[in-house]
Formats: sequence, C-alpha cells, structure tokens
Amino acid sequence: MSTALVLARRIGIVVALVLVLLQPGFGTRAAPSQLSDIEVLVVVDRTRSMAALDYQGGPRVYGAQRDLEELADALPGARFAFLTYGTDVELELPFTSDATTFRAAIETLRLEGPFDGSGSRADRPLEAMRDILERADEQHPDRQRVVVFVGDGENTADGEQASFAELEDLVDAGVVLGYGTEEGAKMPESDDLSTDDGYIYDQERGEDAVSRIDEDNLRSIASELGIDYAHRTEPGGMTAIADDFEASYTLDEGADAPAKHDLTWLFGLVLLGLVLLELRTWWRALWTAHHSLAPARNEAA
Repeated sequence: MSTALVLARRIGIVVALVLVLLQPGFGTRAAPSQLSDIEVLVVVDRTRSMAALDYQGGPRVYGAQRDLEELADALPGARFAFLTYGTDVELELPFTSDATTFRAAIETLRLEGPFDGSGSRADRPLEAMRDILERADEQHPDRQRVVVFVGDGENTADGEQASFAELEDLVDAGVVLGYGTEEGAKMPESDDLSTDDGYIYDQERGEDAVSRIDEDNLRSIASELGIDYAHRTEPGGMTAIADDFEASYTLDEGADAPAKHDLTWLFGLVLLGLVLLELRTWWRALWTAHHSLAPARNEAA
C-alpha cells in the first residue's frame, strides 16, 4: 500500500474523530434546560378538612397534589417555593428551580392529625407569605411573582379573617385553587386517609363531621390578591392556568441545545471503518514480519 494512501487514511481518522467530538448536526430543538422569569409561591392548606372525600370520590388533597404536579410540568424552569399551613405555618421548600425536589415535597405532604389544633383559618399563612414575597422582590425585582393558593376556604377558628389585599402589590399573577363541594364530605380518621378506622366524629353534634368548601371565601381571597379563582373538581386544565401567568423563557446559557438531526453517528461509523482498516494494515504487517523471520529462525536452529 502506498505511503500516500496510508497518510490519507490516518488524516481521515483524525478528522473523523474531531467531527465526532464536535457532535455535528442540523436543525434545532428545545434546549434541555430553560430558565423562566417567574417565582411561584405555592401555599397549601394541610388541615384535616383537605382529607374530605369529595374529590373524585377521594381526599381533596389528592386532587391538589395531582394539580400541582401538572402545574410544575407546565412551568419548566420556574422557581417554586412551598408553604403549608394548619395549626402552624411551615416553609417546606424555599425557592428552587429543581422540579424534582418540588415534586418530592408535594408527594410527601402530610395532613394534620384529626385532633391537632383547635380550628383553622385561611389567613394563617398571610404573614409568612408577605415575608417570602418581599424577600423575593428585594432579591430578584426583575422576576414575576406568582401565588398559587390551595385550599377549601373553610374557617373553623374564631376571629375575623384578615384581608390578603396587603399582598396585591407583591403579586403579579396567580390563582386560587378551591377543593371540595357544597354538600361536603366526611373525613377519614386514619393517618393514611383510608376509611379503615372510620371517620372523624363531631362530639357536639353527635355525628360524623362534614367539611364543606367555602367558595365565597376563596373568591374573596382571589379578589384581594388580584388573581383568578378556579374550582377544581377533576384533573386536567392546569396547563391553561399556567399559560395565564404569561411566563417568558430563555435558554440556560450553561446548557447546550442539541441539533434536531444529529450526524455524530454517521461520522462515528466513518471513524470506525477507518480504524478497522488501520488495524487490518497493522495486523497484515505484523503477520508478514512474523513469517519472514520464520526461515531465519529455522536456519539458525
């Protein structure tokens, strides 16, 4: 084989290797990572009333969890914070763009026990919401602040509910998601929300306790915040709600967008063929050298 042909083949190997490393292709597709300009504060009622069995025949909280997971899918790259309230108010998750962590927080949400606390009120997370939103405004004033308020609106504690209007200037968009029915439903006593242990009993009335949605209260909260209200009775539709937030997206500069039609495999095959030819040439040279030396070894013997 001529020296020029060998040299051309080896140059071809180097060129093909470089092309494989460059991952050539044509056309574009969405980048694997996007950044959104919104911060979503999710506030969820974890009182026992969210266990009432009037969402598709199951607990209200199951519907809320499913809706929030769908919302996360509809807002890729958004930063989520997760705040829950009952007897106490807990920041379960500060703002993060890690959707997996947010979903885990949703999935592991646990309601209060049947006899925890002495009544609830929907304004209990108000102060914590203000602190979180003010801090977000100070740190990232260029981002939209979205509030998603989840609950049944039922107040069982004494006192007048405070207004959410003080937060309106801190909220750019959002939605109040209401769960439950006017007829209401009983609440399982078991921690796993099964009916094996019966239902929560109302000692004063001498019957199983029933929780009912307070849509008037939920609509008032939405109006005070300047956002929409949606009564949730079945899965689906969260993408349309997310579209109303009007989030904008940019490609994460740290993430490469792959080509729609990747040609790396083609140049990989070329590289493989050239390398196999090179190995074949080396093998033949080695075999020839071995057999040419055999007579000399026999004569020496």
